[in-house]
Amino acid sequence: MAGTDWERPRENSIAALEHGMEHADGVELDLRLTEEGEVVIHHDPRTPSGMYPERSSYDDIKGEADLFDDLLAKNTFVDRWVNEARFVCLELKAPHPSSGAGGGWLRGRRMHDHMSQLMASVRTKIETLRIPVSSTVFYSFDPYISKVAQKDSGKYRHARLMPKLRQWGNWSVQRAVASPSFLSRSVPRLLAKQRRLGAPMLPLALEYVHGWTRHLPLGQSIGLEGRALDRFNAVRSGHPVYVWPAPLKLEPRLLEVGLSCISDSMDPNLTNTDGSSRCMRPGTMPEIEGERQPWHEISDAERRDVMLRYRKKWKWQTSVEDLDYLASATTMPWEVPRLIGHRGTGKDKGTL
Repeated sequence: MAGTDWERPRENSIAALEHGMEHADGVELDLRLTEEGEVVIHHDPRTPSGMYPERSSYDDIKGEADLFDDLLAKNTFVDRWVNEARFVCLELKAPHPSSGAGGGWLRGRRMHDHMSQLMASVRTKIETLRIPVSSTVFYSFDPYISKVAQKDSGKYRHARLMPKLRQWGNWSVQRAVASPSFLSRSVPRLLAKQRRLGAPMLPLALEYVHGWTRHLPLGQSIGLEGRALDRFNAVRSGHPVYVWPAPLKLEPRLLEVGLSCISDSMDPNLTNTDGSSRCMRPGTMPEIEGERQPWHEISDAERRDVMLRYRKKWKWQTSVEDLDYLASATTMPWEVPRLIGHRGTGKDKGTL
């Protein structure tokens, strides 16, 4: 599609996710559970027509949300996920309290059971397809993810999205409610929390690493340049970090310092903002003797050389033996910086 006019598909649509999986190192998508127990791909608490997915059947919303099963029936999507080391972030969404699903405003056990059912259903589906454990991660803003993962994630890993954004209110309200959590949770505290959870990566809001907002959380600030970057590297010690949203102008810098990008800029015609050539697959198309080649097509020796080079450059703490174990033709270490298509090809205008 590069070199032609490109029209972005609807966010979280199968077309968007197929495009992101083809052109980037992977995709991020949002999953909800319908009233009848079907898993659908949809971000907002309501559909554009105002329906709550958790209080609707799939037939009621099928023009506005796609089935996860239908995405998994796309052979090219699954083949890239299973055999070409592409990565998928699976965000589990809690229902809006006003829907009445998941215990409504009271939450409690009913919300726990709702999130448990959602995770178990998704995990069963990807286990059946033999999705590699190191090629996907569950995460959610809902704190119940940590409890349900103990029983329902199987061998798959999970992380918490923090600060917590509620399912209710517009973007301004959500940010205001999340502000105390943002201010009280510095990056060192976030990393410590994720490590206690056993999370394989840290999902990190852009505000923590760029702009004046990075100075707001209590404790030392971190950043992408100079001493602020030195502090960041010392704190994370090579721990994988996924920055969201990663704007195009910052993408080269984020990748250069060893961070992964969750991007809304999936137009294959785009260049870097300085006019230089852009690689949308920095992880799955590493440079071998100055030329980018597909990860799954290079030799074991070449993959090992790439890992050793990256390990030295970004001071990864993972042992060489463990890196060798993860660096197969179909999988790669968690630490590798990737470009991930947010909701496939980016969020729709006006969505949160």
